Order: sequence, then structure tokens, then C-alpha cells
Amino acid sequence: MSAAVADAAKDGNVEKSDLFPPGIPFIVGNEGAERFSYYGMRAILYVYLAALYVHFVPEAQLAPEAASAAKAQATAVAHLFMAGVYAFPMIGAILADRMLGKYPVILWVSLIYVAGHAVLAVAGRFAEWQNYPAAQFGMYAGLALIAVGSGGIKPCVSANVGDQFTSKNSHLVSKVFQIFYFIINFGSFFSTLLTPLLYAWFGAEVAFGVPGVFMGLATILFWMGRGRFVKVPPKPGGKLGALDFFSSMLLFTPVIAIIVAVFVQGDHFKATEKGTMSGAEFYFTYLREYTAHLAASSWHYFLISAGLVVLGLYLFQLRQKKEEDAGFLAVLLYALQQRGTRKEGEGFFEPARKKYGDEAAEGPPAVLRIVLVFSMVSVFWALFDQHASTWIEQAKQMNRTITVPYWFGRYVVAATIAMALFGGTWLLLWVSNIQVPKKVTSGVVGVVVVSGVAAAIADFTGKQTTLVELKAAQIAALNPLMVMMIIPGLNYLVYQRLDKRGITIRPLQKMTTGMFLSAVAFAGAALLQARVEALAAAGAQVHVLWQVGQYIIMTTAEVLVSVTGLEFAYTQAPRRMKSTIMGFWLLGVTFGNVLVAFMAPMQTILTLSQFFWVFTALMTVASVVFAVMAYFYKGKSYMQDTAEA
Repeated sequence: MSAAVADAAKDGNVEKSDLFPPGIPFIVGNEGAERFSYYGMRAILYVYLAALYVHFVPEAQLAPEAASAAKAQATAVAHLFMAGVYAFPMIGAILADRMLGKYPVILWVSLIYVAGHAVLAVAGRFAEWQNYPAAQFGMYAGLALIAVGSGGIKPCVSANVGDQFTSKNSHLVSKVFQIFYFIINFGSFFSTLLTPLLYAWFGAEVAFGVPGVFMGLATILFWMGRGRFVKVPPKPGGKLGALDFFSSMLLFTPVIAIIVAVFVQGDHFKATEKGTMSGAEFYFTYLREYTAHLAASSWHYFLISAGLVVLGLYLFQLRQKKEEDAGFLAVLLYALQQRGTRKEGEGFFEPARKKYGDEAAEGPPAVLRIVLVFSMVSVFWALFDQHASTWIEQAKQMNRTITVPYWFGRYVVAATIAMALFGGTWLLLWVSNIQVPKKVTSGVVGVVVVSGVAAAIADFTGKQTTLVELKAAQIAALNPLMVMMIIPGLNYLVYQRLDKRGITIRPLQKMTTGMFLSAVAFAGAALLQARVEALAAAGAQVHVLWQVGQYIIMTTAEVLVSVTGLEFAYTQAPRRMKSTIMGFWLLGVTFGNVLVAFMAPMQTILTLSQFFWVFTALMTVASVVFAVMAYFYKGKSYMQDTAEA
């Protein structure tokens, strides 16, 4: 956010303006198209990978071992891709803030993003030609490019929004971020519904290509706004900025090494059968054997990354000699180097306090306290992101046919598309400071309502129905749809009512509740899957609408953990450390997805219901540990330049 916005809070006499900055429509449009492309591609990723690994042979014709191995590999690769998406933002943020600036980073990584989608589409064509090695290589190359592109954009976009505002219109910032959250879920919902249909109707080439077209449109739209953006220059920029970026990138290589090691060697690991072992013995044996497998097969990755870390520390020290920085790493390393100079009774960071000041010295311990508490949240992300993998696999095994009224069913589809187009247009015009006449809005709504009534009357008189078969990947659209309903629902039905009674739920209490709820969601998924497996043995199926319950619980958990966690982390970190803690928060998502990839080989020896129980147990333990740490957590709230106990 620009400095002028912060100044507005100190100056009550600033002239106010209700006009949005001229660059906002281009940023909002770019975000909607980019999120459509990302979630659309991700919606079919697991299904496509599982089919690709068995060369699209129908599952009924496969040996059970081959089918389970393909599913395990698809789960691992899908989650390692998501791990990469959330790992690269830390590098993208440093590149933008310290070296190049936000606008060029967003523009150039967007082109990488588009290239990634293009490579996926070409890989789909290779698969149609039955050139499966080339198709598989193309998938991995495309996913790597998209991970870099999405990760590079993610940390820059919201900060770029804040940069556009001045003291005159700073009061509009909260509205813009609400629009952002809405447009993200809006794009996710429709792309998750549409892309599986494109895959079924036209194949992988088109299904991966259409999100690429949207990403191309997002890039063009962003480029069109180049003359209207406020472009905040990077600090420090130049050679110092380059040293910041390259040293940070080298220090980050162990995370990449972990992802690469699990990706390259994960599918070569064969888990030991449970046999007569107890649950604890089985999990301990699995952990020990997989860790030993990675150590034996991937030691060179970690050795190389260790060498690169040493080089990164050297570059960082070189940068400090040119001009000292008082960031997280600088303060932490200085405290380590000067630990022998402390007097009796002084804290570990006391030497750093004397050199850099109180706030700088408080930063690293504050960040470390938050990271310690949030370490258990990684397990939450391991569960949550499985709605894009194992929960899709569960839906594949269920009855997905629903009976809907003939005319009203068609009306719902047409009305949804019409209202989406109108709503998107209305939103872009609004942030462009163009008001749509109320008569136009009333007219559109009136036509939609009248059409719905007419469709309902036609079905009531004709009593016609039609069968619709949902795609397994489309069920995941429940998540963004529910997010848009649960956030206001919790605010108006829970938080406000409790506030009126003088009851305030603290952020860590909300997060603890969300953690336990996610375990409940997976327990429900496990019980449902056990029923699916039992009926499958009898030749029957459970209806997919039973998944709605677990989606409601998990999405509620997401709102309690994710939205609250971001707010809490931001307020608990000193001003100079707020970007650092956001980076660590996203790394938690990375490690959660690596955990799923690490556990994926279990799918070859466990049923899906048992696999769900494994994560239920992990989440329960993580929730208990989180609750204990949250209870004993002592911190401060840092807002602007003040610190309150």
C-alpha cells in the first residue's frame, strides 16, 4: 500500500474522493481472468494425470495395482505442483520489491504463465497422437512454467492494488479488496464448472488451451493499463536489489530441492504392507523407509542446495557490507554472530536491539513465534487442497446423475451465464467509475425473474424432467460457491451476535475451531468413502450429493483458518516484517502439499477410506498441538507505527 494511504490515517482534513484510481479496472479484470485460468486448469489436472499415466486405458480394464499406482502418482504430482505455486511467491515478492518493481514482474511472469498453458495444450495433442512420453514431459514442463508464473504474480497483485491509492481515496481500499476476494471465487467457481465439460467434449488440448486464452487476455488487459498505473520503484533497486534477489533465491533452494526430490523419486518408493503392524508401527515404518529412500536416492539434490545456501549467505554478507539492511535475515544473523557479546541476563536479540533499534530486534522473535504456532497449519493445507485430488477421486466412484426439471434446468444454466456476464460487466464499470443506470439493472433482474417463473410454470404443466450427469471435477466448484456464502454468514449470524452479547472470539480461537473442523470433514469423507466401497462390492453407488456435507465443513474450516490466519499474522508482525510473515504463511501451504505428495504412495496399499483416516488422525494431532501452542502464545499487535501489548 502506498505511503499516502498510511498518511491519510494521520490527516483528518484530506479532501476525499469516491473515484477509483484509473488503473483498478485493469488490475481487477486481470485478476479475474488469471484466477479463471488457474482454477480451470487445476480442476482437471488430477483426472487427466491419472488417465495419462495408464495411457487412457479405462480403469475397468486395468489391474488394481496399476490403477492405484496411477492415482497415487497423480495425487503426488498435483500436490507438488500446488506446492510450487505457493513456494515461488517469496522469490517473486523479493524480485518485485527489491529489484525490478511490481509492474514488470507481473507482466513478464504473465507471459511465462501463458507459455505454460500453451505447453499443456501441446502436451494434450501429443497424448492424442499416443506419444505418451512427450505428453508426460510436456505436462511437467507446462506445470513448472505455470507454478513460476502464478507464484510470481501472487505476491505482487494485492500490493500493486494498494499502490494505486492516495490519501484522497484511501477509504476505498477495503472495497477493492472485497471485490478482489469476490472475483477470485467468482473465477474459480465458473472455471471449475466449465473446464471439466471442455475436457469431456473436446479433449485435453482445448481444456488446457481455453484457460491459456483467458491468461492471455489477462496479460493483454494488464498491459493496456500500463499508462494508468502508479508504479512504485523497487527499493533499493540496482546492484543492491540484484544482490538481495540472487542471495534470497539461493537461500531458498532447499525448498525447491525437497519438491524436486519427492517429484523425481516419490513414485519409485514402494510402501511396505501393513500386515499385522499396529497403526503407529505402520506409520513409523512408512516414515522411516520413505525418508531413507529419499536420503539414498536424492542426497545430491540436498548437497547441491547446501552449497547454494552457502553461496547465498556469502552474497548476503557482501550486500550487507555495501549497505546494511535491517530485515529478518540481517537481524537474525547479526544476533547469531554477536551472541558471545551478550551480558548476563540479556536476551538473544539484545545485540541486534542495540544496533538496529527496538522494532527491528522485535521482528525476528515475533516472526519465529508466529511461524512456530502456524507450523501445524501446514497439515490443514494438506487436507484442504485434497478437494482438487482425492475428493475428486471419491466423486469418480459415486453416482453423479441428478434429475432436474426440463425447462427450469436449462433456465438455471442460461440465467447463471447471463447474470455472470452482466455482473462482471457491472463490476468492471463500477471500478471504472461508470454507474450502470438502476433501470438497466432492474430490467435485467426482471427479465431473469420472469424467465424463471415461466420455466417453472412450463415444468409444472408439462411435468418434464431431464437427467444431468455431473463431472467428478465439477463438484469442487462447491468450495468457492460456499466461500461466498459462509464469509457473510459467519459475520452476520455468528460474530455480530456474539459481539452484541459481549463475547469476542480471538483469532487463534477461530483458527483452532477451524483446525478441528477440518479433521471432522475428513472423518466424514472417510465414513462416506467406506460406504462407497461397501456398496461398490455389491454393485451399487452412493450419490455424489452426499459430498456436500464434507464441503460445507471444510469450507467453513477454510474461512476460519485462512482468512483469520492472514489477518492475525499481519497484525502480529512488526511493520518491517509483515512481508516476511506473509511469505512464511504461503510456505506453510507449500509444505502441506509436499506432505500429501509424501504420503501419496500409501494409496497403493490402502483403500481411499483408510487414506482419509490417515489424514484425519494427522489433523487431529495437529489440532491438539495447535490448540496448546495457541493457549500459551504471547505476542503483540503491531498496527502502523505503534505497538500495543
